[in-house]
Amino acid sequence: MSLKEKILESRDDIEKFLIKMIGREIFVPELDVFSSRCGCVGIMITVRGLFIDDVEIFQEQFIKKLEDLAKSFDINADWIFIRTLPGSDDVINIGVRELCNLCKEEYTYKKPRPDLISLKF
Repeated sequence: MSLKEKILESRDDIEKFLIKMIGREIFVPELDVFSSRCGCVGIMITVRGLFIDDVEIFQEQFIKKLEDLAKSFDINADWIFIRTLPGSDDVINIGVRELCNLCKEEYTYKKPRPDLISLKF
C-alpha cells in the first residue's frame, strides 16, 4: 500500500469510527500527517459535527483509536488533544503528536493554548 493510499484509507476509517461511536454524522474533511520545524511529528484531523461532550463520553475508545492510528504511521502518541472553536463546544481538530525534546519540556510546565484540551499527555 502506498503512503497516499494509507492516508486516504486512514481518513475514511477515522470518519467511519467517529460516526459509529457517536451515532450521528461526523465529517472528516482532512487528515494530515506532518512534521514541524522543531522536530515534532504527528497527525492532525479536521472534523465537523463533533463536540467536547462526545469526546469526554468516549474518551477511552477515542484515545485507543488515535494511538493505533499513530502507531500505523510509526508515530508515538505522546500528546493527544482536541482543538475547539474559541467560545464554543465545537471540536474542529484532533491532534496526535510525538513531541520533540524542546516541546516535551515546554508543554510539561505550561498549557500551550486555551483552545487546546489534552486527552493524553
